Amino acid sequence: MAEQVQMLQSKIEEESKLLQTLQREMQKYVEGRQKLIEQSHENEMVKKELDLLEPEAKVYKLIASVLVSQTLQESKENVSKRLDFIGKEFKKVEDLIKENTNKQIAKKTSIQKMQEQLYQIVQAYQQSLNK
Repeated sequence: MAEQVQMLQSKIEEESKLLQTLQREMQKYVEGRQKLIEQSHENEMVKKELDLLEPEAKVYKLIASVLVSQTLQESKENVSKRLDFIGKEFKKVEDLIKENTNKQIAKKTSIQKMQEQLYQIVQAYQQSLNK
């Protein structure tokens, strides 16, 4: 019986560590998603500003410490490509979050079942002592 209890406690501890790892990963995913949301908002604002400009307006892009001239069309295309890329990355992160959530639920369920088994073993042992 002691071996059974020790084995279950060891498994619970191991599963709990894996759950903590999943929770840390989730935190990273959520932070990444937040950064993507911010980038998306920034690029949406740039897109709106570019849409307000006249077709012959001069547009400059800051590269390192140099302003480089670009056509309005080039700028719009670049912003559109960035928004597409951000959207794809956001989808990837959302999928990772869903997958991680499912893994966490499975780990929690597994831990809970082992804790119930441990409780039943201890209860049975206590009842056998009381007889």
